[in-house]
Amino acid sequence: MKLQLVGQVARVKMKKQKQVCSEAKNDDFKKIQTFLAEDSPLVTSLLARILSKDERVIIAGSVADGWKALCYASTLQPDLVIVGLHLPGLDGEGLVRRLKLQQNPPIIFVVTSDNSPESRARCLTAGADAFLVKTKDLPARLHAAVQSFWPRRSAISQPSAGFRKTSHRRA
Repeated sequence: MKLQLVGQVARVKMKKQKQVCSEAKNDDFKKIQTFLAEDSPLVTSLLARILSKDERVIIAGSVADGWKALCYASTLQPDLVIVGLHLPGLDGEGLVRRLKLQQNPPIIFVVTSDNSPESRARCLTAGADAFLVKTKDLPARLHAAVQSFWPRRSAISQPSAGFRKTSHRRA
């Protein structure tokens, strides 16, 4: 009986390995390792919930402090970092500037309720790839931003308006 069970487990493992290999060939299943730097637990939870609707996104971690975010994001080297503008310690603009100095910088989206032209200009100048304002259409804009940098094969691969299309390190 044990031998039969072991054989079944081996067949299941082989089947799963084949499935993983076929998924790895398909860009729709490329995982997007994501790190959240946001001082509000409620907004962090909301962002994680929005992003979880895209099965490619994996939340690698989150912190509520700019200096800790710099440390963790530098260590984890995620594909995407989502940054709140008004973080304690190191603010979002400073975090973006420092992360973009790395040898292989991540794609960075700033998510904020500050819709001022000055804040937008400062963040984009610091190197942010997208500046998203916390409004009722945030889920759609966040998904559009992710799609503009990691398009699915079935989608047209043109950058959405308002996002800077740059090459990213993980091809």
